[in-house]
Amino acid sequence: MMSCESAHGGCNGINMVDSQIFLKEIGVPTDKCVSFKSDTGKNFKCPKACDNGLQLNLIKSSSYQDVCSGEQSIMIALTQGTVQTTIDLYTDFFFYIEGIYKYVAGTYQNTERVTFVGYGEENGTKYWVVRNSWGTSWGENGYFRIVRGVNECEIELQCYLVIV
Repeated sequence: MMSCESAHGGCNGINMVDSQIFLKEIGVPTDKCVSFKSDTGKNFKCPKACDNGLQLNLIKSSSYQDVCSGEQSIMIALTQGTVQTTIDLYTDFFFYIEGIYKYVAGTYQNTERVTFVGYGEENGTKYWVVRNSWGTSWGENGYFRIVRGVNECEIELQCYLVIV
């Protein structure tokens, strides 16, 4: 989507509702068809075929639903499909390696689109498991954990269940 959605800014600022409309009207290829490439910091051209040369098959969502009405609503939505959200990034986030992230210090940098994939609890601290778009060499194999239930870095502010 970041490579193909140019009408609203794509990688440079498409808002959450516009991205949901893009997924419903245009669609995206599966990861097996077109592998993840954006972790290099480059904007790649919109693919015309799968990585192996086969015809591009786009998967569209049938609908989307705002599910950010509390911790429980997000947890329930995770049992039904993919949940996209945003996170406000601060300087200390760029140094994340592992563990449960909680903002400590630094200035606001930008807002990043990420995907909730699960949740858990460790030593009494509840957390979300989140997939980032920076590739597997970042964080916990391309994922991070962040404090759950307190809207840490506004991650529980605006999120959508994508229904395929």
